[in-house]
Amino acid sequence: MSQNLLPPLPEGFEYRLDLRHHVTPRLLQEQPVHRWFWFPHSFSPQLVDEILKAYPLPPHGRILDPFVGAGATVRRAYELGYHAAGTDLSPLSVFVSQVKLARFDRTFLQQQMRCVLDYTPLSEVPPVPERLAKAFTAHELAHLLGLQQTIATLPKAAADFFRLVLLRVQQRVSRAAPDGGWFRWVEKEDQSKEIRRWFEQQSHLHMEDVAPHEGRPAQVFLDDARRLEQVSGRFDLVITSPPYPNRHDYSRIFHIELLTLGLHEEDITQLRRASVRSHVEAKQPEVRARDYRAPDSLQAVLRCLPETTDPRIAPMLQGYFADMHLTFEALASHLSPGAVCAFVVGNVRHAGVMAPVDQILIDVAGQAGFTHERTWVARLRGNSAQQMGRFGREPARESVVFLRKG
Repeated sequence: MSQNLLPPLPEGFEYRLDLRHHVTPRLLQEQPVHRWFWFPHSFSPQLVDEILKAYPLPPHGRILDPFVGAGATVRRAYELGYHAAGTDLSPLSVFVSQVKLARFDRTFLQQQMRCVLDYTPLSEVPPVPERLAKAFTAHELAHLLGLQQTIATLPKAAADFFRLVLLRVQQRVSRAAPDGGWFRWVEKEDQSKEIRRWFEQQSHLHMEDVAPHEGRPAQVFLDDARRLEQVSGRFDLVITSPPYPNRHDYSRIFHIELLTLGLHEEDITQLRRASVRSHVEAKQPEVRARDYRAPDSLQAVLRCLPETTDPRIAPMLQGYFADMHLTFEALASHLSPGAVCAFVVGNVRHAGVMAPVDQILIDVAGQAGFTHERTWVARLRGNSAQQMGRFGREPARESVVFLRKG
């Protein structure tokens, strides 16, 4: 699209459409280690590089990602030699990120893989949660659980490595396909005879990426970005992407993976309710924001929502930005003077009304003592088919918002 045809931007915003693939998992899927696992809204390690070009750090600089997701920030920081830390409320995110940061010996993994491939499918499948029974046939479960039991006998580092491999294989086999904020059930023939071969192929792909590396320490903690009770020390740069307030719920999209990691249904329900209020089932956290009020930019959006809007949308948007304020309050106590935060966010549309998340976020951060440096508009996204069918097309910005601690 010609620059002359692009929608005008607010003051301090600039188009960086050359980064349009950097704010999606597209490039991440081609990168060693990063490709082991990703989320639908993950950004790529190349975005971390671009941010570091704009805000270079000294060799001892420290980088924090409070919404670590699939670990792109912490892994890239580790590769570049920076100290890094990440947090997330999701055990899946923490597990994936920790495996990506672990150091492995390829020869040892090859030896362990031969042990795993000697697994025996279970002769009798024990009772499993209802969703697992729907996602896999009994024959598939016999193989998957047989693999799981064999992997559990390995030394921890190797066990974690192959547990992640198994998660990827399960995604290929599963009848629960991610679809927006939920998943849809798809029909498939029984694939139990392919599981051993697919597991071996996926293991080899992961092992191709294993190489000696002497990066600086990097850690990932199970923690709430609105509290940040597990991290210590001061950080110079934050690179993160909070969930977008688009009603997508990762505890549902990755329900099968969470069950596989050992969570029970009640654990997943609790995670869903405790998460940032980007979807309608999340609840208000116990911690409350100090001196926060909904900014005028948010109030304007709420006033525009038609009376026919789902009554859960307005409270969700209000809660989301209150949670972002809590996040900035928590970050402030962990940042060095003048530290910069780069937030990757996407504007959203509800009932035909566009919520400029990037602009509202700037106003919310301002209440917590952060000043707006600049915003890169990296991509103009389409709307959901439902939104376009009812209200027409309106491009939604996907932006990198830079904020500096006062």
